[in-house]
Amino acid sequence: MRNNAIINATLIGDYCTVPLVFDIKENAVETLKKIQNIPSVEVGVVYNDKNEIFAEFYKSGEKIDIPKPKGNSTWNKFENDYLDVSHPIFFDKELAGTIYLKVSTQKLTERIQEHLLTMIGLLLFLIILNYIIATRLQKVLSEPILNLTKATKKISEEGNYQLRVQKQGNDEIGVLVDEYNEMLNQIHEREEALKLRTNELSEALIDLEETQEKLINSEKLAALGQLISGVAHEINTPLGAINSSIGSIKKSLIFVLESYPKFINKLPIELKNSFLNLLEESFKNKKVLTSREEREFKKEITITLEKHKIENAYTLADSFVDMMVLDNVEDYLELLKRDDAEQIIDVAYKITGLQRSTFNVEFAASKASKVVYALKNLSRIGSNEELVLANVCDGIDNVLILYSNQIKQGIEVSKKYEELPQILCYSDELNQVWTNILHNAIYAMDLNGKLTIKAYKEKEHIVVAITDSGKGIPKEEMDKIFNPFYTTKPIGEGTGLGLDISKRIVEKHKGRIEVESIPGKTTFKVYIPIKQEK
Repeated sequence: MRNNAIINATLIGDYCTVPLVFDIKENAVETLKKIQNIPSVEVGVVYNDKNEIFAEFYKSGEKIDIPKPKGNSTWNKFENDYLDVSHPIFFDKELAGTIYLKVSTQKLTERIQEHLLTMIGLLLFLIILNYIIATRLQKVLSEPILNLTKATKKISEEGNYQLRVQKQGNDEIGVLVDEYNEMLNQIHEREEALKLRTNELSEALIDLEETQEKLINSEKLAALGQLISGVAHEINTPLGAINSSIGSIKKSLIFVLESYPKFINKLPIELKNSFLNLLEESFKNKKVLTSREEREFKKEITITLEKHKIENAYTLADSFVDMMVLDNVEDYLELLKRDDAEQIIDVAYKITGLQRSTFNVEFAASKASKVVYALKNLSRIGSNEELVLANVCDGIDNVLILYSNQIKQGIEVSKKYEELPQILCYSDELNQVWTNILHNAIYAMDLNGKLTIKAYKEKEHIVVAITDSGKGIPKEEMDKIFNPFYTTKPIGEGTGLGLDISKRIVEKHKGRIEVESIPGKTTFKVYIPIKQEK
């Protein structure tokens, strides 16, 4: 509105130059009468070079007090529902006079109110639609996990391993349910087998190895029960990201379908290629920038645009960085020098937003898939009698994924893995070792501290060192921590079997566990031989 008013003042001033120079007031009055054809312009006054009124026009017919011109420069301001514009008139580089226009903002205000009402209505509609979509997605993805959590709790309370979780689909969660039910079936079968063997043999001939295995499975099931409640939260987090991205995709799709054809048809032919190249450049860049990198790119692009005298350089630079158009910004100067440059870049931002939102959905789905995959791997109970090739670091990362809900509350995790070979091991049992040690570390730090994990090769062993910044282990208890049923946790929170089972599993691999502890630093080192005999 301001730009239009200044343009009108400039044009009218140009028409009044000759009447001012030759003092022909009648021509100036005739020129001012044309103001009645310009919407919203209420008053027009032409001053001579002595700041005296030369000609004037009032659309309403009533004269009003108007400010006298100040200096020989253009000025404008909004005041009391009007826009006042003053523009100097020059002839042969000499000040010939000044033109003053008073423009009403009533119609603009009414249009803004109409747009606001429309936007509020659209926003309410989208909120309701997003809520419906999120509710359905949450039911589809969270309900199976919640059922799994309830079943685990019921099994833990009743000790009834004949219970089964109902499968609701053939996706990753369905596979997890199959593995979980298979795990319950194996536990039930082994429990029955143990009962039969106990009846056949006297107490003196009880097989210690099978009892130990049953304890490992029971401890593993207890650990799963603690983890699954946190897993449901970890699934809901990417669901929120998916829900937000769906809303953005819907807005962008509506714009592309309704407004883009009109926009591209109005764009001059010589600028279409530049606009399409801008979209192509954005689409092919998918890397993720850190906050620091974003700030540096915004600063560089802003300097480049200001160098070429582009208005709103910082706003445009922000849009370029969001669209991942980081290089060769000068290629789009023809677009940016247009008066409607911000509108053009906004259109490009909305169209490329489809890709950004799709990338967010893919990332969130990948995160949820990793959580489900990690839980599936940890929940599997194999025969424990077969050595398989496995990567130790993969098992540690799977356990960390499942503990991410506790870790993110205030624990800083630092990982340093060397390039390690795969080793023959009882993979499921080693995962139990990492689960027990990491659980104790998180408990010792009370969900606030630093957790450092290192994996490296030392002679013929792979060494995993897990260090926490917790309160430490008192010297008088160091010799007891690997004893069965010894625990420092409150009753009901620990069985005292975790470290004992971990030690037995490591020794089964012909390895060893070492521990060092002072207040603020406790380190468990697990040594596993690289070569194992089948």
